[in-house]
Amino acid sequence: MSSWIPISVLKNYGLPDEAIDVLVNDKKIEFLNPLQLEALRKEVLSDRNAVVVAPTASGKTLIGEVMLLKKAIEKSMGLYLVPLKALASEKYTEFKVWEKLGIQIGITTGDYESPAEHLGKYDIVIATYERFDSLLRLKPSWLNKIGSVVIDEMHLINDSERGPVLEMIISRLLSMDVQVVGLSATVGNPSELASWINGELITVDWRPVKLVEGVYDRRRSRVIFSDGRVEEVPRKTGDAVLDVVLESIKSGIQSLVFIHNRRRTEELASELANAVSPMHGVDRERLSEYLSMLSSESPSRIEVEKLQPLIQRGVAYHHAGLSSIARRIVEEAFRERLINVVFATPTLAAGVNLPARRVILSVKRYDPHLGRYIYIPVFEYKQMAGRAGRPQYDPYGEAVVIDAGSVNDGFRKYVNAEVEPVVSKLNNERSLRIHTLALVAGGEASTVEEIVKAYSMTLYGYSSRELSNLVEKIETIIEMLTSWNMVHNYSGILVATGLGKTVSSTYIDPLSAHIFLSNADVLKEKLFPYIHLIALTPDYSRSRPYIPSRVIRDFENIALMDAENGAALQPPDEDVVSYDFWLEAYVHARMLNDWINEDPEDKITEVYGVGPGDIHSIRETASWIASSLARVASSMKKHSLAYILDALSLRIEHGVREDALELIKLEGIGRMRARALIRAGIRSLDDLAKAPVKYLVSLQGFGKRIVINIKEQLYKMGYKVVT
Repeated sequence: MSSWIPISVLKNYGLPDEAIDVLVNDKKIEFLNPLQLEALRKEVLSDRNAVVVAPTASGKTLIGEVMLLKKAIEKSMGLYLVPLKALASEKYTEFKVWEKLGIQIGITTGDYESPAEHLGKYDIVIATYERFDSLLRLKPSWLNKIGSVVIDEMHLINDSERGPVLEMIISRLLSMDVQVVGLSATVGNPSELASWINGELITVDWRPVKLVEGVYDRRRSRVIFSDGRVEEVPRKTGDAVLDVVLESIKSGIQSLVFIHNRRRTEELASELANAVSPMHGVDRERLSEYLSMLSSESPSRIEVEKLQPLIQRGVAYHHAGLSSIARRIVEEAFRERLINVVFATPTLAAGVNLPARRVILSVKRYDPHLGRYIYIPVFEYKQMAGRAGRPQYDPYGEAVVIDAGSVNDGFRKYVNAEVEPVVSKLNNERSLRIHTLALVAGGEASTVEEIVKAYSMTLYGYSSRELSNLVEKIETIIEMLTSWNMVHNYSGILVATGLGKTVSSTYIDPLSAHIFLSNADVLKEKLFPYIHLIALTPDYSRSRPYIPSRVIRDFENIALMDAENGAALQPPDEDVVSYDFWLEAYVHARMLNDWINEDPEDKITEVYGVGPGDIHSIRETASWIASSLARVASSMKKHSLAYILDALSLRIEHGVREDALELIKLEGIGRMRARALIRAGIRSLDDLAKAPVKYLVSLQGFGKRIVINIKEQLYKMGYKVVT
């Protein structure tokens, strides 16, 4: 530990004794590691921009956290940006400890239309990329108070969806002269990223737990490790993954297994559970607590029935189709070592801090466009492999490539390979039309030249050097936005119209608004065409879950009949939207329609081949799109459409029929409780206020605590409450 020094050295950089006490006593951090010391040496705690590049669990977060804390003590506002809402909540919980010092911590992850002026009272705010991008457009008064911004997962610039948003955020921060510190996993061009933001590069060849990488030799059924070890793997199941996992369990090694197919993670977990005996030597009482939580809190009976018998044998799976409750239970039980093996899709590697002694991973993924399996990028491999090794528990972590073409291939393509560089994804039509409109609507650019100048501050602009091709693309985008009545072009001076400003402030893709307005005349009183239209927008399609093709084809004849009868939108011209895309959107609309008509989640998952997590995802996305399109309709004086879309947004958000909209205004009343009340003859808040507590407690799903909370809410709203 000679290269480590006591955390108390931070006193020399302006942190008070109270802050050191929190770090030592609450966060259990007594020493700064080599990466953190390098950050101090390169003056991150002053005003220097920096890019911190290091493997998972190397202490990057503490660098950003301490920097923001120091700025807060100096009365400068700071932000910590993350890609996911779940990560925002996690960081918010971690940072709340600083309230002991009087530091106010805030969080904002949604409501893209709100300027959130109240956030100005906080010293440190945790936000998602998209939410902060929306705030930069809305320009709340507290923006000029920001002194520093930490960008977690900066390598996501490489992501086709989030990357352009991240680039535009950074370019705006650079123009605002705000300190920017990016935290990133290992990337191939760290110096370029640091040069782009005119900052220091902070990286050291150090990892909290040594990583030993290996490749499974299929021919000889053994694992060859980079440190020279060879682990023989008895052939027991006919599946290499299961054989390696079984040998890991036999050796007492806890493992994460990454597979690029959701269904396959479930199959492997089930097959493994059948091959192992019930667990021994674990805290069965603690395990039963998690199983009880899963049974009582999961929204899906099917999910519970599939997971419970697996967890009882120390096995689980984890993917985006699980409910958030199930994912949390699997994660916590794994951390507590009540689960030996988790089969997961790579989303776990990107979004959750869940290390394991051994990571077993597939490096092949099916590409539906090519119709064959392809090798994943080195960067993705390193992200997954980085989960190997638990600090304070393991002398080293192991990452095993399970399906390389050969041992030599595994070492050449992954273990010993260089990570690819982060490359800008801004140069595409969707990103350019969204961000060009935002620049014009926000008053940041009023000519093509000014737009190009704004883009020149991005990684795309920095790495391209020559932006002549961009000028032509922007001119095409401006013509498009002008033809959609979102921008006026007064002889080269660009001004956003009322519609353009509304579209930009609601954070939807201009094309989504254009699709809506192009179909507005065919939208009458029937609700399903509105839902079908939402599912046709690019904003919905970018995050919609996969529905099996067999399910989609089963609905084809019904879709065509509905279109013929005016119950669904007509199939468009192929040069606008493909027939297959239209049909897929129809099936997604059917699923949403079932949701707002209160079909049980289990029925929806069975009919459409999705999971509870998928339902939550589309609910969140579709509700936001409906609300945004309602604002668009209002701006165009289409008030009847706006009214329908507003109500639809609420119905999608809560999964209720129209008669429950009043009841779900109360916290604690969701689709199940609202329907129970309506069945009992309670259809309004006034009815609810008059209903005796004793009667309400007798209804299904209503305990005394929830009833008292409901009555308190009604009292504050001015209702005459009967107790």
